[in-house]
Amino acid sequence: MVSWRDLVSVAVGGALGTAVRAGLTLAFLDALGPALVPIVNVVGAFAIGILFGIRARMPRSSRAQRAQLFFGTGVLGGFTTYSALAVESADLASLWWGAATVVVGTFAAWIGVLIGRGGRVR
Repeated sequence: MVSWRDLVSVAVGGALGTAVRAGLTLAFLDALGPALVPIVNVVGAFAIGILFGIRARMPRSSRAQRAQLFFGTGVLGGFTTYSALAVESADLASLWWGAATVVVGTFAAWIGVLIGRGGRVR
């Protein structure tokens, strides 16, 4: 069961992740243009993979679950921005860009999980 404490943790983490993404957008949008959204998403997917790989090695505990909610669902969920990718990809000419980002992001998450698990596959 999800508690109010968990919801607040996800909300605070999401606000932090979103703030980091917004800061990167302000700092790098001119230099990277439309490539910024896919870069953020792939980096975020990789980090989420590492987090979940590490979490898979940990014993089950409420503390570990709360950390996963804060960092994974909150911070990294707020940091990644697949909704912005979807909007950018809505233009048919950019559809390949969105599809490629999802494929590369999935691969990055898989590599992250392997790293997080210490190179071990289940």
